[in-house]
Formats: sequence, structure tokens, C-alpha cells
Amino acid sequence: MNISKIKPILEAAKLADDSVLLEGLHGIGKSEIVKQYTDENGYFYTVLFLSHQEVGDLIGIPVTKEVQDESLTIWSKPIWLQRMDVAAANGKHCVLLLDELNRAQADVLNSALQLVLERQIHEHFLPTVNGIRTQVIACTNPGDGDYHVHSFDPALLDRFLKIDVEVDPESWLEWARKNNVNEIVRAFIVDNMTKLHFTPDNADEVGASPRSWTKLAKFVDLFDTIPSELHLNIIRGKIGSALGSEFYLFCENYDSNISISDIEKFVKKEFKKEKDFGLLGEKLKDYIGEMESITKLEHANTLFDRDKEKFLEDSTKNTDFLALYGMLYSFEIETLTSFLKDKKANEKEYFYAFMKKDSDRELARKIKSKANA
Repeated sequence: MNISKIKPILEAAKLADDSVLLEGLHGIGKSEIVKQYTDENGYFYTVLFLSHQEVGDLIGIPVTKEVQDESLTIWSKPIWLQRMDVAAANGKHCVLLLDELNRAQADVLNSALQLVLERQIHEHFLPTVNGIRTQVIACTNPGDGDYHVHSFDPALLDRFLKIDVEVDPESWLEWARKNNVNEIVRAFIVDNMTKLHFTPDNADEVGASPRSWTKLAKFVDLFDTIPSELHLNIIRGKIGSALGSEFYLFCENYDSNISISDIEKFVKKEFKKEKDFGLLGEKLKDYIGEMESITKLEHANTLFDRDKEKFLEDSTKNTDFLALYGMLYSFEIETLTSFLKDKKANEKEYFYAFMKKDSDRELARKIKSKANA
């Protein structure tokens, strides 16, 4: 399943009181999408990384307690559960993520499965808020030979709502734009969608995932301050030798590509000559030449996301967004329609504010007319 569709399923599973199992390749954003889901809904979020936990970390430690002249062994409450209880006491719904469930040690796995099946660990119960029990979500890697993992039998899997999570370049690019991931990394993925998650032929070689690209982007942000002779080593260390060499060459030649900054300079200069958005679009179309449609869309989406808060300001006008209007007028009808439909569906408030920026509505009519032609 496309990772962008997971959050509504998680909310439905909460209401149905069902545990969810997200299975997919490493680094594609399984745990990140759960964190987004909890943040957006104001839920309390706890994650347990089971692959490197001891059983005591999960279940607490045994202690003795005197009860009616008898010494009883009980289990202390683990700190992660105590934090959940505090949040629940303050009215917050709780979400527990069991990350890397099928890579846990056997005793840790058995204890974790008690949380899934019974919502308790020994005599300690996961909290309930307003009649809704703590939501348990697990993440696993597939047992396809590339991972050392436990296999689950059908009777156990029957206790989960199992979702197979797929690599989703378009959703990652949307997330990357909104989180200011380095534009060179984004541009490379636009041109090489299949390499967002890349497994080399050599099993000992480093591969690439959305997570490693995001980490690499932070290094690329710093390349102006890092000696250039170290750039290739850093890139190869994050995404492997073969793919790293390819990305390094892309970085070296990136200045020859037409960037958003280049587009902004061009439209500002051309608009001064003749204040006509249609003519501006035609000139920009000639300027960007054979640029791929997906790259055009990426540039337009970047401009839209960057400036969308300004669309809502009364003081702004259409000429404050020359690059974006120029891009839209340069688009082929299919590309323009795709862009406008996406914004109307997913960014409705900003979409309508943007369309109303032209004082006499002529620009809005032109765009609508072109989209409906």
C-alpha cells in the first residue's frame, strides 16, 4: 500500500480496537508515518525498538513484596508504561509502536506479543481513555532473505490488521519539499524514482532508502563548509559506491540544470518587458526547453508550498508569485490539470486564495479556462 494512505487506516483501526502490523522494507517511513499520525491527532506516542532491547527493558524487573505475612514476587512497572499512564491520566489517547517486532530476541518477542494480544504485561495493563484502549502498532521487515527475522504463523497474524507498505517516491518527495530536504537530493530522486530504495547486487555493499537519502541531504546542505575532497566519501558512505558515484556526478553537474532560482530570475526580467502572464508562460516554456513534466511539477509544488501562507495575506498580489504563475502558464494542459486538481483536493484553502489573487480575476479565468479546455 502507498504509505500516504496509511494514516486513515490507523485511525479506523483505533476505533475498531484492532492492532496493526505494518510490514515493508527498512527505511521507507513506517515508523515515521505512525509518528505523524500521533502528532496530527494529539495522541501520546511511545516507541519500543525491540531489536536491541532486553526483556527487562520491556517488562520491568521482579521485586518482592510482603502481603499478609507472605513474600510475593511482583514485577515493577517499566518506565515507558508509567509515562503512558501519566498521559492517559491527563486524557490523552495512547499509541504504542513495537518497532522491528520480528527482529526481537525470543523472550522479548514473547513479552511483546502479550501486549498485542492482551494489552497487558504481567499484571500491568495498558491504559484506556474514554473507553478506548491503547492502540498497538507493530512494524516488521519482510522475511525475504535479506533480513534475519522471525516468521509469524497465520494464527498470530490473524490478531493483526496487516498492511504491506510499499516504497512511494511521490509521497516522499511531497514530504521532502515540506521539510526542506536539500533540493539536489530531491532533483536526483525526481530523475531516478526507482533509486529512492536501492539494494545493490553485493550484499556487503551499503544500499539506499528514503531514510538514508534524508540523512545524506543534511550532509549536502553542509557541502559548502566540508572540504570538496570528502564529498564523494560521504556520499558513498550513505548510499553505497555505485549509486554514490552516480549521485556525486549529478551534484557536480547540478549547476547546469535550471533551478527554481534561475526561473525566478528569468520571469522577473521578462515580465518587466511586457506585463502579460500568457506571454511570460510561453517565454518560460522556451527557456526550460525539454525539462521533464515531473521536474516541472516538482518546481511548481516547491514554489506553491514555499509561498502558500502568503496567499492568505491581503497585502499580496499576483505579481508576488511570478515564478509560480509563469510555471503554470508554461505547462502542457495535462500537467496543469494534474497540478490544479491536486491542490484543489489537498490544499483547498490555499488553492482558492491563490486563484483569487488577481484583482480583476482575469488570471484566474485564464488558468481555469486552460485547465478545462
